[in-house]
Amino acid sequence: MHNHILPGIDDGAPDIETSLLLLTEMYALGFSKVIPTPHTYVGIYPNTRTTIADSYYRLQKALIETEGSFPIVNHYASEYMMDDHFTSLRIQQETLSFGTDRVLVEMSFADNAPMLLEEIFQLQLQGKVPVLAHPERYNYLYGNMGYFEQLVSMGCELQLNLLSLLDHYGKGTQKTALDLLANNWYSWAGTDIHHMGHIQLLKQLISSKNFRKIVDYPFLNKGL
Repeated sequence: MHNHILPGIDDGAPDIETSLLLLTEMYALGFSKVIPTPHTYVGIYPNTRTTIADSYYRLQKALIETEGSFPIVNHYASEYMMDDHFTSLRIQQETLSFGTDRVLVEMSFADNAPMLLEEIFQLQLQGKVPVLAHPERYNYLYGNMGYFEQLVSMGCELQLNLLSLLDHYGKGTQKTALDLLANNWYSWAGTDIHHMGHIQLLKQLISSKNFRKIVDYPFLNKGL
């Protein structure tokens, strides 16, 4: 429910061929279904419903025409940067959802989004459930378990990047991920796959000691 396999619209797969390769590898790893979530970040990845849909349907055409084994790709959403542009999209009810009502959002890695708490509330008024992508990766929140507890108590769901269980993003990210797991505050798990390097790291994760910590964790992914 969080990956960047759609071709040519963000910093993920640059073309159809790469999308198909990533999907082939994901299927071999055991993924039965994936929901692409390209970035929507005005000024950097200024995606819209139309650009995302166009990329999705180009990929669907290629999947139909290509022999091979792939996960199901029958839905798409987006990963929204929490900024003024997102507020505008939310007001216009132009946000894309996964699982009918979940909206995936992220913050800058440089500073906390001051509007996050208000946007959580406003999304809920629209009947949406906000999902904060990879909370363990925001280094300004390391050790601030009270803030994460506040988000969860407000009804904001948290999504783990599976690669955070390695030290791929750093030891601080890894520790925060393990702390959030220990508190049972994650609702979702995602790969955040952008390229083949991430595939190789997922293969390493499967044989790591931390992989066992999520085998029986009650993530909501299976309900999608």
